[in-house]
Amino acid sequence: MRTSVHRGARVLLVLALAVVGLTGSASAATVAIELCAVPGTAPLPGGGLVPIWGFGTPTTPGDCSTAPAGLPGPQLTATAGDVVTITVRNALPAGHTVSFEIPGVAFNPGPTDAVSGGVVSRTFTAQPGTYLYQSGGDAGRQEAMGLSGALLVRTTTPNQAYASATTAYDVESVLVLTAIDPAFNAAPETYDLHSYRATYWLINGRSYPDVPAITAAAGQRVLLRYLNAGYDNTSMTLLGAHEQVVARDAGLLANQVTASTETIPAGATEDAIVVVPTGTPPSTHGFALFNRQLHVTSGPQTGTSPIGNGMLVFIHS
Repeated sequence: MRTSVHRGARVLLVLALAVVGLTGSASAATVAIELCAVPGTAPLPGGGLVPIWGFGTPTTPGDCSTAPAGLPGPQLTATAGDVVTITVRNALPAGHTVSFEIPGVAFNPGPTDAVSGGVVSRTFTAQPGTYLYQSGGDAGRQEAMGLSGALLVRTTTPNQAYASATTAYDVESVLVLTAIDPAFNAAPETYDLHSYRATYWLINGRSYPDVPAITAAAGQRVLLRYLNAGYDNTSMTLLGAHEQVVARDAGLLANQVTASTETIPAGATEDAIVVVPTGTPPSTHGFALFNRQLHVTSGPQTGTSPIGNGMLVFIHS
């Protein structure tokens, strides 16, 4: 009888461990995030402010007056296996319904929209990857006004983006690519989107030289998490080094791609690893990472005073 009992206990233990291994529930957590969709302003390169609609995190729960609009919205994080609930409060002007979505995420069944003054909560089990959260309301006008941000779901293995060891990294950089047409932002309800022409090109809401450099030593592996929150496809070029594209739209690639230039479609995300070369960089500032379409300016380029340098950042030690 004793042997039989011990055998049964061992079988139950093995089954329990198998279930934990499959679901990851042993380390899963419940994560609650609150966001507000609010009107606000953002600084323009070269001076001045532009109206935006952005996501913000309230410092007082439930009070959107304490949630300044961000361009992009706050960076959200979770760990694979976490059960995440994102509650979105709509503080936009009357008549604008927020439709909260995260492409690539399988939400639990339930409401998707929040009318002005309303609230919606969306729940999902987190899977590793780089995701763009956004509002699809007003036929794309809300996202064009700035209602988007980055969600990073990390694996349980430190400094490894996905299950594959090929996605291990030493340094991480999140690059939310956005663009602004000030004429649209000034009149988002009436502006003809067929006339949309961006004149400001931003990385994490800034243009060079205000974009913080990516600091990494020779030989280190840099994970570039691209999120294209703009209206146009964006091609990013790295001078003096190559990127190993390991994932697209939060999906690990079976066949990774080596490139010096990668086009990230509008609304898409991409993860790439750069091993910092040991040789001399092509610039005294380091290895330039910039928009290949030459969107490296900001504002109307008239007269003799061009403004800023748009989508440009350097990797240096």
